Amino acid sequence: MGKILLRGLLAVAPLAITIVLLVWIYNELESIFGKAIIYFIGPEYYFPGLGVLLALVCIFFIGLLFNYWIIQNLYNWFENKIKKIPLIKTIYNSVTDLMSFFSSGNKKAEGSVVKVDFGGVELIGFVTRETFNDLPKNLGSEDQVAVFFPFSYQIGGFTAMVSKSRLIKVDMPVEQGIRFVITAANPSANKSSYTPSKPKKSN
Repeated sequence: MGKILLRGLLAVAPLAITIVLLVWIYNELESIFGKAIIYFIGPEYYFPGLGVLLALVCIFFIGLLFNYWIIQNLYNWFENKIKKIPLIKTIYNSVTDLMSFFSSGNKKAEGSVVKVDFGGVELIGFVTRETFNDLPKNLGSEDQVAVFFPFSYQIGGFTAMVSKSRLIKVDMPVEQGIRFVITAANPSANKSSYTPSKPKKSN
């Protein structure tokens, strides 16, 4: 009986959590942008879902605006000001780094999935930094990169400075690599349609 309940919970929980998260995002966007619509054009023109639609349109046009160098310069100026404010800069930099880490347009080694051999035990990690010019001289060197090794089934991990010669690049998207590690390589949680190539040593 207990095993059946546990099996049902494991089957339902991921879908339920995903639905709850999507509903929460929907409600937040609808609440913020829906109120703006009602305020400016009146409640008679509002219908449920219009707030989310407006949010998507705004995000799309913001993306278009960033094609112009004037907007990019204004954003960079504003970003530099934000990065000088205590506490706020810590949160902002963390979010920015996280978004950059998952960016599919990142062509550098940063964000790549790698294997590192520790005395016969291979750990899966993610390159988070290639240069250490802005850090103290004794923290990282030219032949090293920073690699983050997350723990399985929990939030946490550790960061190590690893020699580039010890890295073995894994042909796997970052999102799938994280899922592979977080779920302790559980086969049922790591089904994918991509075809991996043979791992090779990074230069």
